[in-house]
This record gives sequence, C-alpha cells and structure tokens, in this order.
Amino acid sequence: MKQIISASVTPFTDDGKVDLESAARLYEFNLKQGIDGFFIFGSMGEWALLTDEEKDALAECACGVIGDKAKLLIGISDTGMPNILRNMERWQHLTHSHWTIVVPASWAGPDCPVKYLHQIADAADRPLYFYYVPGFNGVTVTTEQFEEILSHPKIVGIKNSAGCIRTRKELLFLKKSMDFELFEGEEWGIDEALIVGCDGAVAGFGSTGAKLIKSIAAKVDVGDFDAARELQFRLVGIFHDIYGPEAMWWCTGQKYALKYMGILSSSMSRVAGQEGLPESNKAAIRACIDDNHDLLF
Repeated sequence: MKQIISASVTPFTDDGKVDLESAARLYEFNLKQGIDGFFIFGSMGEWALLTDEEKDALAECACGVIGDKAKLLIGISDTGMPNILRNMERWQHLTHSHWTIVVPASWAGPDCPVKYLHQIADAADRPLYFYYVPGFNGVTVTTEQFEEILSHPKIVGIKNSAGCIRTRKELLFLKKSMDFELFEGEEWGIDEALIVGCDGAVAGFGSTGAKLIKSIAAKVDVGDFDAARELQFRLVGIFHDIYGPEAMWWCTGQKYALKYMGILSSSMSRVAGQEGLPESNKAAIRACIDDNHDLLF
C-alpha cells in the first residue's frame, strides 16, 4: 500500500499565536481521510519562525492527537549540527515515530553529507528520514553517497524533492538492492512517482488535499493508472486555484482554504510576503473548494 504523509501547516490565530485547537482539528480531519502520516516542522510548517516553546507545544499536541494512528515525523532541521542534536534531545521524551532532517545550507552545511547524516543518525533514538531538497539548500548527493547514507541502520528513508527524474530513477535503482522507503516530495508528480515504484509521497498540500492524494494512491494500488493520472490533473487544477500563479501564495492560500473549510481559525502566516492575500484569490479559492467538495471532504 502506498503511503501519503502530510507536511502539515502550522496554524496561527489572527493575532499571530500558535493555534493548538486548530492544529488538533487539522490532525483529526486528515486522520479521518485515511492519511498515513504527518510531518511537522517542515517548510510548510514554518519551522524557522517558531520558538522552542511553540515547537514543544505543537509537538505535544500532535503526539496527543495522532498517537499510534499514523506515523508522526518531527523535523529537527536547524542552523547547524549543535542545534540539530539539541532538538533531538529536547523531544526524545515524545512518542512520535520518526525524525526528519534537511541539512543546513552554505557555510553551516556539511563538507561531506554522508558523515554529517551519519553523525545525526548515530545520536538518533529512533528511525530517521533524510529530506533531500538540493534546490533549497544547495546540497547535492551522488548515487554512491546515497548508498553510503542509506547504509546506516537508523536512516530508513528519503523524501526526494529534487524535482529530477534522474535522481528518482537512481534511488529506485538503489531500492533493488537496499531496503529503504522512498517518498516523492513534488506534488505535481505523485501519480508518476507511485506508478514507477516510490513507496509514497510527503505532500505539502496534504493538509488540504489528503483525501484527493490518498485517492491517487488508492488507484495506483489497484493498478488503475489512468484514473490515477486523471485525479492528478484534478490536483494540479486545485493547486492553480489555491496557490495562485507560480504558487506565489503557497502558504496563505492553503491556510485560507483550510479556514474556508472550517478547519483553521485563521489564514495567518509568519512567512514574509505571504500576508495580504488578494480578494480575487480568496474568491477563486472559495469557488475551488465548492467545486471540488467531493474530492476534499
């Protein structure tokens, strides 16, 4: 069975505080849609704009609501190795299933990604996923390095957001001889990734589109690839309406959709440039939700 994991948004109140009540509603909403897991403190979760205390509260909330009903991946990404290790130590008492790491960029990043990730895995008390996103941090990994990275027993999978067919194919080739989970990280290619052999997807649009993305996975599971591709096109169309041109409202657009759906109390974001969603976009989002009600609820 293909797994769909939601890279969850972090809800805020209108006055900018972390909204734990909305977070709990969101987790419950996605669980009812059959989501297989949640990833908190990723980019969609605005991790770099949260305080330690806010992360503590949100992680406690997620563990309390999700429990053992689904996987829970907690992101430990930070500005350097000391803080990454501190984050793991800070949340070791929680009941989540996995850690997830994006290595830092630029001068704070690794000289050798293999040694860097193995150092983190050595300190980990539970399985670890490597979130590979070279377009964000500039850290590229060769096929040989992927093989070395995955040789560590604590590193059990990869979220591949390289947006590159070659990278996906090389990782699928490695799966022929190595036991690890491979998740697609680009929503525009979920159907293709699952059809060719990826184990699932970690989707930034999972908070809103869990039901639809799970439907794509279900069609792939039964071999109905034509239906999966058609649902994928429906997903792309919804993206266009909710995220706006060139995905410029990638955070606020989805939060406004979730507010309109009755899940979040506010569309507030702390991301610079994401404030002030135009009224025309709001109208397009409302129409999109109404038109695709059966796919989203």
